[in-house]
Amino acid sequence: MSKKIIFVGPSGAGKTTLRKLFFEGENSTKLLEYALEPTYGEESLIIRLPALKEEIGIFDLAGQENERWLNTEANSVFYETKVIIVVIDVSASLEDIINFVIRIIEIRNKLTPEAKIYVLLHKIDLITQKRINDLNDGIKYKFPSEKLIKFLFTSLKKKYLTRTLSYFIEIMKSCFIDETSEEALMFNVIDESVKLIQSIDEQIIISREKLFEKLNRPPKLVNYLIKSLVLKGHLKIENSKNQELISLTEKGQDYFKDLLKTFSNASINIIQSNLDEIIPPFIGAFIADKDGRTFLKIELFDDALEKFLVSEVSKDPNFIPVDLDLIPMFISALEKFSVELNIQDLSGFGLKGSNLGMHILTYENFTITFFMNPNVNIDPVINKIDNFFKNLFEENKEEFEHSLATGQIDGLFPLMKSGQIWLKDLNATYNDMIIKLEIYDLENAQQLYNDLDDLFNRVDNNYSIILERIKKLKINLMKAILENDFEELKKIAQITQNLSAKFL
Repeated sequence: MSKKIIFVGPSGAGKTTLRKLFFEGENSTKLLEYALEPTYGEESLIIRLPALKEEIGIFDLAGQENERWLNTEANSVFYETKVIIVVIDVSASLEDIINFVIRIIEIRNKLTPEAKIYVLLHKIDLITQKRINDLNDGIKYKFPSEKLIKFLFTSLKKKYLTRTLSYFIEIMKSCFIDETSEEALMFNVIDESVKLIQSIDEQIIISREKLFEKLNRPPKLVNYLIKSLVLKGHLKIENSKNQELISLTEKGQDYFKDLLKTFSNASINIIQSNLDEIIPPFIGAFIADKDGRTFLKIELFDDALEKFLVSEVSKDPNFIPVDLDLIPMFISALEKFSVELNIQDLSGFGLKGSNLGMHILTYENFTITFFMNPNVNIDPVINKIDNFFKNLFEENKEEFEHSLATGQIDGLFPLMKSGQIWLKDLNATYNDMIIKLEIYDLENAQQLYNDLDDLFNRVDNNYSIILERIKKLKINLMKAILENDFEELKKIAQITQNLSAKFL
């Protein structure tokens, strides 16, 4: 199935430069040095991803023709778009930024309501951190609850290039997410179900159409949740005057109010971390029973989980401090919802936030919430992780059984030290495998992109064939990242090493 991405924004904002860098393999330094000719009309290209059986059409709309794109029949170009990338020069006034984004939202809602909007406030190397903070505050105030839209600060300068690349990987991968796929539903099931049930509970009884309007979510997703919850006896539907009226059953009121009262938006959105932190491959884990009670916390170093989980969100003045022990309760609730909605066994399912990843392992009496860098390739070491926890439970069977029976966890505390030693060894093993090119992950793939960009600068223009090969490698690298093709990443890394040695 083909997917469609549109670049749109004021003239000179950097749309074509970003397109050429990430989709055509051009060099960032050259793009910054030489001004590009303005785009006229629309320019397009197709990215083919054979492993995913996907094609992505990239459309770059000329900025000087925005009135035509937004106010005439030419706006048909937005039909069936999966992602709209809005590129705006960050030096524009807040008012101009807001007004342009509002126009894009109106077009999206009218022509392609399920499309995601990514607003790239570009060229942040030209402004101060205070200006960035002020823009951030103004945007949050103007768009406090706008759905399917995300604001990102970008630049092609070396300091920001890796971060900007990571944003484009996120944008490209969002093309493949079906809001009603099993994985997407599992990831969002708590958040979406909470909103749906709270909306029904607030109104006591609500029509299906009004619920769609209130939630502003894809109808297919809402219908799926409604159907599943009706089948489980938590919701009931009655017909009145050609309308379907939805309300909570007594069973639904008791079950959901008891289960969800613990969870606020703060707890659901806690999985954050500081963008500028160097995040180690594996950070730590919670061991909890099936009711979400934490029995043991294993960390790479003291307070590692708190450092990486809370450091970013705690800077928000509206942030409500959340006990980290709520996270296993969150996972427990997620497990229960997965059973209620007949989705899948949670074991092995990975939840990934923008800056931190989780991998869930389930055992007979316990659930492990394992935290890691979101770019880690966990597959080569997952058996090592699984075996560690199996042995931990087997070798300390009496202590764990005693804790389950009595709720006392003092006897498990000595395991924290041995767990810390194991995590350090796991990280060392993983990093050694990366160095030897035995495995590759997305963290190193992003650095590899920088290496190829630097290599382009070192190669003399007389070697035009080599320069074209480097551009091709960059394009293939983007494809390999999107397809999670780690074998291809290793090949590209080896070729890059060989070329780098030749052009030292």
